[in-house]
Amino acid sequence: METNIQPNLAVNSNTNQIPSEPFLIAFDPENGMRIEAWLEYFNNACKISNKDNDWKMLNISKYLKGSALTHYVNSCLNISNFDDLCNILIENFLKPNIVNLSDFSQHQLRNNLDEYFHQKLNCGRQ
Repeated sequence: METNIQPNLAVNSNTNQIPSEPFLIAFDPENGMRIEAWLEYFNNACKISNKDNDWKMLNISKYLKGSALTHYVNSCLNISNFDDLCNILIENFLKPNIVNLSDFSQHQLRNNLDEYFHQKLNCGRQ
């Protein structure tokens, strides 16, 4: 699912250039932001501003707030690959879908063990 969020890359009226760093809304999990959507937003802004993964690794902490920044400082400083960092952030801040979890727990073993595990597997994939 792609979002239509566009980063604000306002052109400096004095120089007629896009600023060297994109203006981005920081990720704040306490405000109900979804990490997957925010990372897509961050990556789009970096792409528009021609920022590579090295720049992202050096600067992402400027765009994290609250528990996201705390988690980054406590657990992510030794990570050197941006994709690995994204995976760790997603793993930590992904909010489970409660409906799917309740569906998952409603499947019960009856007579067919194979069918039971296929139902659980399909539910887990959602």
